[in-house]
Amino acid sequence: MEFPREGKNGSARVQCGFSSCAAMFDDLSAYPKPPYRIYPRLSRYEQCMRYHEDVRKSGIPHNTENLPYYFIFDWELNGERAEYVQLWFMHNWTLSFVIAAVYLILVFLGRRWMRSRPPWNLTKALILWNVFISLGTIIGLTRAVPEVIRSLRGNSLYSSLCFGNHMRHNPVAANWALVFVLSKVGELGDTAFIILRKQRLIFLHWYHHLTVLLYTWYSCAQAIPAARLGATLNGLVHAFMYSYYAARAAKIRVPRRIAMFITLFQLTQMVFGIYISVYAYLAKKAGLHCETPWENIYVSFLMYLSYFLLFLNFFFHAYMKRSSRAVKAEVAKGKSIGEELMEFLKIN
Repeated sequence: MEFPREGKNGSARVQCGFSSCAAMFDDLSAYPKPPYRIYPRLSRYEQCMRYHEDVRKSGIPHNTENLPYYFIFDWELNGERAEYVQLWFMHNWTLSFVIAAVYLILVFLGRRWMRSRPPWNLTKALILWNVFISLGTIIGLTRAVPEVIRSLRGNSLYSSLCFGNHMRHNPVAANWALVFVLSKVGELGDTAFIILRKQRLIFLHWYHHLTVLLYTWYSCAQAIPAARLGATLNGLVHAFMYSYYAARAAKIRVPRRIAMFITLFQLTQMVFGIYISVYAYLAKKAGLHCETPWENIYVSFLMYLSYFLLFLNFFFHAYMKRSSRAVKAEVAKGKSIGEELMEFLKIN
């Protein structure tokens, strides 16, 4: 395997080594070049800093017109704040490791503290928590989906996955993207409900929470172009998922096939995550400009692959392997199938 090296035009070029690479990017001249200055010899961190400097020096105004929304709040148009917060993430994204460490410590101490105590009755709080997250996610989708559609319609898939847009292009989407990244800290609160209610805490739950937090902060600091598509699909999954949790917490009977649909949707999200990682890898191998660094490609591919395998394992055991005798045994214990599935599905 060859590592990237600089071509004559400064772009990274290596031989593909895969027939699929040649098939996907057979005519490099058909692919557009970025409409801004690039710095291929710099690290991704240095590139992002240069992009911020170039945008400030150019005097490009924050776009407040012709945005794809029916209504806009004043705070959503504050592009300067969005730029400042993104710069903060560039300098402080490693703080996510501290948050992750504190989270693991609290999980361990919380489970130990609850060992000799009765479960808390948090039904009302749990309903409000899930409703709040689901509504917030739906509102965020009204900002993310129009931007993704406009990007795919106005540009090619290659441009949408490999070219970045400065935050002045759409300050509304920029602000909500940062809300999405910060929300991964708040969603750690899901685990508190599991521990305080003395439910089963499975590996997939805390592993997913930790890695999603770390990767979103890491990708925000690098301004990964494909992240906007991944975040939008993640929001679509969450809109269904947390609405389901709210209904279950409110003791509303939900058909089992709904839970099955959510799991399939989650698997689809993981397949898409793997696809965009492979797409960026093949684009860079073919010599095209793609702003996802090599290390991010490897990390995201392994992360999404692990999610896919874990979800697939759950899907097999929850829907394919379960016998009617096992179902009756769980019901006899006083646990409904919906409650059992919710323990597995409560994975952010």
